[in-house]
Amino acid sequence: MKRYAFLLLLVPLSACVTAGKFKAAESAAAAQKSRADAAEKTLADERAKSSAEIEAGRKVTLDLTNQLKNTSDQLADAQKSNKDLTQTLDAKKGELTQKVAELIKSRDAQSAKATDLAAQAAELSAALAAERKRALDADAARAAAEAAKAAELAAAQKNFDDLTLGLKSEIAAGEIKITQLQGKLTVNLVDRILFDSGRAEVKDDGRRVLDKVGGVLNSVADKYIRIEGHTDDKPISGELQAKYPSNWELSTARATAVARYLQDKAKVDPKRLVAAGYGEYHPVASNETPEMRALNRRIEIVLVPKE
Repeated sequence: MKRYAFLLLLVPLSACVTAGKFKAAESAAAAQKSRADAAEKTLADERAKSSAEIEAGRKVTLDLTNQLKNTSDQLADAQKSNKDLTQTLDAKKGELTQKVAELIKSRDAQSAKATDLAAQAAELSAALAAERKRALDADAARAAAEAAKAAELAAAQKNFDDLTLGLKSEIAAGEIKITQLQGKLTVNLVDRILFDSGRAEVKDDGRRVLDKVGGVLNSVADKYIRIEGHTDDKPISGELQAKYPSNWELSTARATAVARYLQDKAKVDPKRLVAAGYGEYHPVASNETPEMRALNRRIEIVLVPKE
């Protein structure tokens, strides 16, 4: 702008000024031109500098734009990753929540099962204690029963020994046999020592034997005394049939006679006495010979436990 103004002023001066003034003006114009050139150079430098600064700014702006784009892309990627992570975390949270619920349910089930097992263990312990007590009671009862049985056997053995000793001569003569089996003591008397043939009245020898037997029976208060009459299979004949129609009546009469004698003479408690006639139906021998039939004609005095 200043350069063009200078040129407009130069034209009029050339027409009306002197050479000295012209030179002076020319010098001034040269100086002004020099200043203009300098100014123009300065302006060009400023423009170049400005252009460089603008280019640098543009480049910086481009770099910043690229950085912003990269940052935006990174932010988008980060947001997407964050979204994925959030979804993953939500899914994991759901899974963990479900697992926690299942664990709580399992824990509650285990706790209930443990409670049931504890109750069952308590019941089993109580049952075992009761069973142990029953076993101890059973052992005690068995021991008591065994002791009582031992005492009973000892008493039975003593009765057996006493009878054997008291009837030693009759046993030796074969008139009496004493046996002990399964808690029963049996005194087997052949009929000839007690009765005459076909009779039911006790003979003197029979009374003597029954006196000895009665003494032992009185010492055995815990037994019933069953008196059994037995005959052979020979039928009753002759005049005896009027009194004893069969062996039933004869065997029963003989058992009753022995029971009456033990009650009246030996003073045995009649509540303990039982009289029964078996006739010929419980033989101990075959009845094929006189000796066999003699074995079947007998009185058995059996000591049995009270029920």
